[in-house]
Amino acid sequence: MKVLIVDDQKTNRQILAWILEELGHDYVEAENGKVAVEMVLVEAPDIILMDVIMPIMDGYEATKEIKYLLGDQYIPVIFLTGLSDEKTLIKCLESGGDDFLSKPVDEIVLQAKMKAHGRTRELNEQVRKKNDELVYLHHRLQEEHAMGEHVLTNAMNDGFLDSPNISHFISPASLFNGDVLLAAPKPSGGIYVFLGDFTGHGLAASIGAIPVSQAFYAMTAKDLPLTEIASTINGSLCRFLPDYMFCAAVLLELNQAGDMAKIWSGGLPDGLVINSDLGIKGELVSQHMPLGVLEDDEFEDDLELIKLASGDSLFFYTDGITEGVSDGGVMFGEERLKALLNAHSDNPLDQLIGGFHKFKVGTEQEDDVSVVQIKALPSSVITSNVELEQDSLPWAVTMKLNSTELKSLADPVSQLFLMFPNNRKLKIHNDVIRSIVAEMFSNSLEHGLLGLDSALKDTEDGFIEYYEQREARLASLENGEILVKLEYRPAKNKNTLGIQISDSGTGFDVKKAEALINEDTDDLSHGRGLALIGSLAKNVSFSNNGSTIDVSYDLAGV
Repeated sequence: MKVLIVDDQKTNRQILAWILEELGHDYVEAENGKVAVEMVLVEAPDIILMDVIMPIMDGYEATKEIKYLLGDQYIPVIFLTGLSDEKTLIKCLESGGDDFLSKPVDEIVLQAKMKAHGRTRELNEQVRKKNDELVYLHHRLQEEHAMGEHVLTNAMNDGFLDSPNISHFISPASLFNGDVLLAAPKPSGGIYVFLGDFTGHGLAASIGAIPVSQAFYAMTAKDLPLTEIASTINGSLCRFLPDYMFCAAVLLELNQAGDMAKIWSGGLPDGLVINSDLGIKGELVSQHMPLGVLEDDEFEDDLELIKLASGDSLFFYTDGITEGVSDGGVMFGEERLKALLNAHSDNPLDQLIGGFHKFKVGTEQEDDVSVVQIKALPSSVITSNVELEQDSLPWAVTMKLNSTELKSLADPVSQLFLMFPNNRKLKIHNDVIRSIVAEMFSNSLEHGLLGLDSALKDTEDGFIEYYEQREARLASLENGEILVKLEYRPAKNKNTLGIQISDSGTGFDVKKAEALINEDTDDLSHGRGLALIGSLAKNVSFSNNGSTIDVSYDLAGV
């Protein structure tokens, strides 16, 4: 060790120097406290042996100065004093001394104390170095967090969340948000909205926002169908995320008139349709697996189409709000959420968040919380003035399926659309056309060929029985076929797509079907397929005792 000897008496310094040499230590000398203070940073001793009473600056003052200069660096100061009264010893310790020895110094005791304080100094140095490393890593982490926050903020591009159609509340549980809320204008009119909840929260969860936002903004800028956006984001997350991570999400497109919403939902809590006068009108059940779980060949991209009335709003939220826990350990839950939203209010979102904050008062937030309200309002934003290309050539796509093919093909409607011409006009209408064809196909199969009665679905048990009968009747179907034809004849009807589906069944009650075509679609329960077709199509007609249904769809609107 290197020892600093501080004593105004040369003889005392020489005695200590001789002892230290005998013990194998190096030493430097200072004749008073002032010199000792000047030497301590230059010489960097391991231990200081400090006399108490000295001219110019005594040991007490010198020790205070030395400890101040050293900061968090630990160099033990052992006072050497001929005084043994309690007040003197207490003053030695109060001035910053770490120990004391009585004069004359005993060599064995000095050696023992130096070893003990040497071990303490080594441990202190280890702790100090670790602390310096932690401080460095903390600063570096802060810089990385700031960079990450900058990247994610720019990736989110939340400017369109200020649209009159959208109200939202976002509250991350930490600096980084595992929830993602994105919105973009639809170039031909309307809006797109994405709400996602990644596994966990914090930085790891928020990383998934980058591929999602990139795909979302790139594809919405091209006015692509919601089905294509959903499948592309799913494929991106399958490749990007580890196996244990996924994104529960809802993708929504609201048309320009604000009266029709297309929805893809997977893994989030069920959404709600709320009317300003009627309260909760219905639930929007999550129908798919979360994004990033299924590979492309397994992914299901079918949509829910919802007709909206004046005063309607769609509410979607992440489970951070329903799973919030009060100070008493009670969960917020869906019932409390629905009760707050069902109470008539001009600002149901504010009412919900106010109730949630009141419920959570005095507790920490456990998870990220996001709620979005999409209002059924017309959208005046149109970001593209490019006229959609017109098909000058007529075309037709036909699919004919027999009983064997009806049993074996899981989703023939999706395969039919793979044969569609690839132009922007059809892409814009693809989701609606696909929904119409899917409803027409189900109607022909279930009622035309299988003879099922929708009245069975009026109860929960009947709903199950309906699909049990469907499975059994389809399995036993021996003879039967369905013909699907989509036709575009620009010379005859410039902006009209003709859709015809025929089945070989005996038909059904056409008058009842026609009544359903004109039914109000505000009812969100089952059995609204024909009513939905009627609301989306330009014209609907039945022939052959109901075995053939013809639909005219207008390609001019958006």
